Amino acid sequence: WVPAAGSLVAVPFWLAALSAPTLQLSLAALFLEYLAAESWFGPTVAALQAATPARLQGLSQGVFSTLTLVGNLAPLAIGVLLRDQGFELAPTLGVLVSVLYVAAAAAFVVAGEAGLEAGPPGAISRETARDG
Repeated sequence: WVPAAGSLVAVPFWLAALSAPTLQLSLAALFLEYLAAESWFGPTVAALQAATPARLQGLSQGVFSTLTLVGNLAPLAIGVLLRDQGFELAPTLGVLVSVLYVAAAAAFVVAGEAGLEAGPPGAISRETARDG
């Protein structure tokens, strides 16, 4: 639940960073935004490793790291949107990043619920034990 909370807590700090009257206040808000927003990484990697058989943990971490590249393409997509559609930077970032944080929080809640249904982290099902 930490990742979902962090995603939601990050929204007001992000908006404060964009609208702060001084550089110092903007940087302080941005620091707090990053601190909250990036709280997903540790619990996500821990859950991934707990749910993956030991012999596949390196592979699963590599696939996970590769898939985070998709999120790193967002600045390019936003840049194209700004260039081609003529939107202003700060309002566009305010809306898009906030919406994506809320969507991430929802995804983390869904994943957390699925994890509760699956049982404790690292639990081995009969099928997993049989298949090896």
